[in-house]
Amino acid sequence: MAMRYTEKDIPNIPLTEFMAALGEKPVKAFEDMKLYYAPQRNDPEPMLVVDTDTNRWYDHATDESGDIIDLAALKMNPNLYMDPRDFILKYMNEYEEGKELSAMSRRPAEPTITSLDIKNLPLEEFMRAMGYAPVAQDGNILIYESPYSADGRIEIDTAKNVWKDGKEPEKYNGGIYDLAYEITGSCNRSELNLFIAAEMKKIIGSKCYEATANGKSADVRPEHQKTEIPKPKPGRKMRF
Repeated sequence: MAMRYTEKDIPNIPLTEFMAALGEKPVKAFEDMKLYYAPQRNDPEPMLVVDTDTNRWYDHATDESGDIIDLAALKMNPNLYMDPRDFILKYMNEYEEGKELSAMSRRPAEPTITSLDIKNLPLEEFMRAMGYAPVAQDGNILIYESPYSADGRIEIDTAKNVWKDGKEPEKYNGGIYDLAYEITGSCNRSELNLFIAAEMKKIIGSKCYEATANGKSADVRPEHQKTEIPKPKPGRKMRF
């Protein structure tokens, strides 16, 4: 949030900051001295010197000198401002707000957190995220190359959101966790949450996800921080 100047802050405002708020930049600088065009005139040459050590200014054209309030009194329109302090506060606070907006525009956008209901995630979407497309379809049944077996196939019932193995249909009729288990060999629910959510991230965009299942959540961390998922171990069966 941009800082807000009050009247008590005015004596401590650097003249260089006030000049920047007025749109003036130093033309030359030497040690504690900075040379500016006078903000209250349209001079052909820079005539105003700011001493950053004393925080005072000197005008070579008029032989005048003073502090920030004196300079504001010369710059402000007396028809609009009765007190130079009001002029200073207006310009300084608008200047700080502008800097904050500029910083925000350069700041990388924070990732959107999207809740991912893993238990009810459509299996065809999960397969698509892993790079699999149906090789055949029969009504609500989609047939895919198996993601865990080199020469097998699986069938997904999109109406019931369950799947079964093409070779052993009587043994398989599971949900997304069963399929993730067959792929990874992991029995750990948190690891399965991370695996599924990371795969889904590939098709939903560069968002971060909070994987939710049965009221619990698992953060999806960057690739280099992820828990290594064990390689597939065919032959073990699990139901959740």
